[in-house]
Amino acid sequence: MEKQSMLKQVKSFFRVIKKSYPKIQYLLVTGSLIKAALPFVTLFFSARILNAFLRQDFKYGVVQVFIMLSIQFIGGLLGKACDERVEVIHINADDMVKSQIATKIYEIEYERLEEHQTMEQLRNADLMTRGLGGIGYQILDCYQIMEAAFSILGSLMFTALLFTQIKGGNGNFFCSNWSTLILVGIYGFVIFLFTKNNKKIAQVFEEQSKGNDKVNALAGYLLNMMLEQKNAKDFRIYQMQDSLSKRLSVLEGEGTSMYLNTAKKTGFLSARNDFLSQLCAGAGYFIIGAKAMYGAISIGNVLLYVGALNQIITAILTLTQIGNQFIYRAQCLQAYTDFLQTPNMSYDGTLPIEKRADGNYLFEFHDVSFSYPDTEKEIISHLSLQFKPNEKLAIVGKNGAGKTTLIKLLCRLYEPTSGSITLNGIDIRKYDYEEYVQAFSVVFQDFQLFSLGLGDNIAAGEKWKEEDVWSSLDRVQMKKRVEKMPDRLETRLYNNNGSGVDLSGGEAQKCAIARALYKDAPFVILDEPTAALDPIAEAEIYENFNQMIKNKTAVYISHRMSSCQFCDRIIVLDKGKISEEGTHDILVNKQGIYAQLYQMQAQYYAS
Repeated sequence: MEKQSMLKQVKSFFRVIKKSYPKIQYLLVTGSLIKAALPFVTLFFSARILNAFLRQDFKYGVVQVFIMLSIQFIGGLLGKACDERVEVIHINADDMVKSQIATKIYEIEYERLEEHQTMEQLRNADLMTRGLGGIGYQILDCYQIMEAAFSILGSLMFTALLFTQIKGGNGNFFCSNWSTLILVGIYGFVIFLFTKNNKKIAQVFEEQSKGNDKVNALAGYLLNMMLEQKNAKDFRIYQMQDSLSKRLSVLEGEGTSMYLNTAKKTGFLSARNDFLSQLCAGAGYFIIGAKAMYGAISIGNVLLYVGALNQIITAILTLTQIGNQFIYRAQCLQAYTDFLQTPNMSYDGTLPIEKRADGNYLFEFHDVSFSYPDTEKEIISHLSLQFKPNEKLAIVGKNGAGKTTLIKLLCRLYEPTSGSITLNGIDIRKYDYEEYVQAFSVVFQDFQLFSLGLGDNIAAGEKWKEEDVWSSLDRVQMKKRVEKMPDRLETRLYNNNGSGVDLSGGEAQKCAIARALYKDAPFVILDEPTAALDPIAEAEIYENFNQMIKNKTAVYISHRMSSCQFCDRIIVLDKGKISEEGTHDILVNKQGIYAQLYQMQAQYYAS
């Protein structure tokens, strides 16, 4: 990563963190400065105390001890307070970022979420940061990097003072600044070697992390698959458990081998760093000790200057090691920061939706076409269609005809590539988005119920009205089933979030329809609403459909032609265009696509 790119990434990183912790930079600077200063406080006062005791000025020495301990105590408390606060942020940071991402998901265009590249980047970032540590570890790295930087500045300051502390010496080499320059040169050369060694260590860790990411991804998938209760039947019938266990063992072996190989390489390089560090310390004690012997500096200052020089070695080691980790992790986290900086939806209007008790909302498509981003294929092509108030409309067609895409356009999950959609004559992009979607109750084919209370699921998280929830459940023939549940409307569904009650596919679909009814929106959209129901339950839904919908406009999408007979009008889509339109009887007699689909399905029920 180039320096300019690195600085950009650091800015992006802090921009993300500051959304939740606006003063984090002050916390990191304060804490790292205190922690970096405390070792120098010890070195500085230790030199003064030793010099005082050598000249038998015990009173002065005791005062210095008291001052040193006081500063260490106060500084230690402040440093500890900063550490604890940073640790709390570290623990919560990943959840905080995931929360920001979750919020961002509802602020950008929906079609971006369906782009494979967008979600794949987030999944890869999540996968890679599991092994490397995510935003939380990046904060700790920043903290250590700042501490190391301040420590280097302190060491350089005391090294510069060493040049000004020469006293006498009568031309002796050790009393001259030449010996100091040689010592600085030795330390500089060793620091250069440290940097090269740590770059090699970082490369080894990066190679191991990339390889380990692939192993962890597959091993995690296999393990989660084996722990899923719904997979147990297939595993037992097809006796897959032994095969999967062997695969896991192989992956564990690959992971162990990678770690051992990494340990060998980094162990050698780290040992070389330790040797060079000891070599530096020895040279420092020899040259600075000689200065003290020849009277150039006081004996106590030997501890001060050697300690300061050794601090710079420790700080450089930390800076290069942690810095390399920071750079590599920053590349992984780039997907997060890029996603969070994605522009919000650009089509949110300001007009409120007119509140009408009569449900007289006229939606209309005007020569609408739609293509997915970066593609030329039209999913919807020059389509004009009017959704009449209080009408029961069925939309049918073969797979890929554009039925669900049409509904997503109507609900403003997608925006037309060309043409426009109006509500009571006004372009829907001029309406406030949150107000606009209040006009729709939708049961998508891939609907979701959540491991929350049943009442929360029906009311979609609102503070629900018990009477209305029961009424919605009763209208889909689920009231008696819920009354038998252990906590009735408070019963938790599924087991993802604690012990709960499992629903069959048909029961879940009825609850999804009940949720749509509870919202009581003027426009109801049902996408394959009875696909998981048994024939009796499906017949009950159809028989009571008009009663359930009441005075609302309803759009019904289905692959079952027989289920469209109760609708006022049927639209047949083919390749994104309206190919046929009419009632069930008219379309059957027309002998077109609808009749063909109907007859193909009817033959299976013929006696």
